[in-house]
Amino acid sequence: MKRGLVVLDPAEVPADEWQARTAAVQADLAAQGVDVALVYGDVFASDDIAHLTNLCIYWNEGMLAVPASGETVFLTKLSPRVHPWMRRISTVERIESGRSFGALVTKLLGERPAGTVGLADAARWPAAIVDEVRAALPGWQVRELPGLVGDRRAVVSEHELALLRTGAEVVGRAAHEACGAGLTPFARTATVERIVRGAGFLDVQTNTTQAPDGVVGVQVTGQYRTGWLHAARLAGAEDSAWAGTLRAALDAAVDAARAGATGETLAEAAAPALAKLPEGTDAQVRWVNQTDLASAGEYRRRAASDPLPAGAVVAVTVDVLFAAGDYAALADTVLVTEGGARNLTGTHEEAAK
Repeated sequence: MKRGLVVLDPAEVPADEWQARTAAVQADLAAQGVDVALVYGDVFASDDIAHLTNLCIYWNEGMLAVPASGETVFLTKLSPRVHPWMRRISTVERIESGRSFGALVTKLLGERPAGTVGLADAARWPAAIVDEVRAALPGWQVRELPGLVGDRRAVVSEHELALLRTGAEVVGRAAHEACGAGLTPFARTATVERIVRGAGFLDVQTNTTQAPDGVVGVQVTGQYRTGWLHAARLAGAEDSAWAGTLRAALDAAVDAARAGATGETLAEAAAPALAKLPEGTDAQVRWVNQTDLASAGEYRRRAASDPLPAGAVVAVTVDVLFAAGDYAALADTVLVTEGGARNLTGTHEEAAK
């Protein structure tokens, strides 16, 4: 369950940008002949809904109904007693509560002439919810709409980038300080929580790993407003040759992360450094768009041949599984531009050198 701060501040994201996000989706629906799109979200994956409305699903689940024209409606199983709070922290005006999504969808659309309903990224919905919605709309055509919102989130706006820069400095600093000498695993996690939660993040995930030569890995993923950042560092790596090799591999991969580059491009750039790792290691290089960091990229797998778009913010990771089963990773979140990558989470560490 998320337990951080939710903020709706027009100084951060102006009202017209929120309106433009919904209008762009509605234009897509009209062009595809879809009357209403349903965008599902739960505590594990609700960022498409947040992108359109700033709604945070702290617990339970919800569904945003986006018509080709007209106002959006949030459907939820939560009690109406939370409606005032939801309206205060989001752009949504109309909220409907009920015991099942089937009943809520029937109530919302049942009196309209049958048309076409689109399920945004239906492959990521619980199958039971998909079946429930289909059963609730006899006579309607139900169509899957992959990437309806998620694809639009892949490239950030000027206001989103400003927020990501703010969050990136915090995540980079937290990962760096959590690698302090002599800290226990609990203290490393507590350090991250203190820094990241204290900066007003909505969510934070910390992981520590054991690597050879007594080196400890610290991985930090945080959600600041509706954007995600990731950084991974190594503690106690000063006297480890392989750690320097891993750092060189990440630097090479980040340098290669320019618009049009692919995962294969990044892997090729890092390959000379990775070839120097101890025999028997299994190393990989990957990038994950910040929009997919809530699940470490597992919900939306991208092919190694997919190109990096200009204006995307992505986490670039180099990780290694050693022959004995130990694991290590280094990662930074970067802005992709035509001229190359701009490291967002690495600035604090570089300034501390």
